[in-house]
Amino acid sequence: MKKLLFFILFILLVGCSKDTLPNISSEFILNNITKKISFDNPIEENLKDQSVAERYGIAPKDIENGVVYYTEDEDKSDKIIIVKASSKDTIENIERALSSEIVGITDSWKENDQESKKIENHIFKTKDVYVIMAISDKSKEIEKIFDSCFE
Repeated sequence: MKKLLFFILFILLVGCSKDTLPNISSEFILNNITKKISFDNPIEENLKDQSVAERYGIAPKDIENGVVYYTEDEDKSDKIIIVKASSKDTIENIERALSSEIVGITDSWKENDQESKKIENHIFKTKDVYVIMAISDKSKEIEKIFDSCFE
């Protein structure tokens, strides 16, 4: 029931834009974010890598490019996933995969109040073919930077 509630909440929070967006990469977006916000002991992975994409339940053919940025620290849940879908037809698959990722992270950190609050305040947003999921103490700031990339 909890997973269903989270999934419904995520779908309701997803915002789509009808405006034409600039053609930018997920790496460009992450670069703009990491200029202002960085994680301790960060790891960056390419979602076009088959093993990385499969770990997140995303088919590499569904994405044009994507990046995962997270902390290696075992006591933090900080993570940013940015995906540029290969087409609008694949957005739903990507959103479903990232929703499942959030549910899994939520379950993993349910015993840690500080991290649970951070996860609860995550960002999950879609703009045309771009999807971002961010878990951080600075989620709102990450969202503003994400939005500014399309202005």
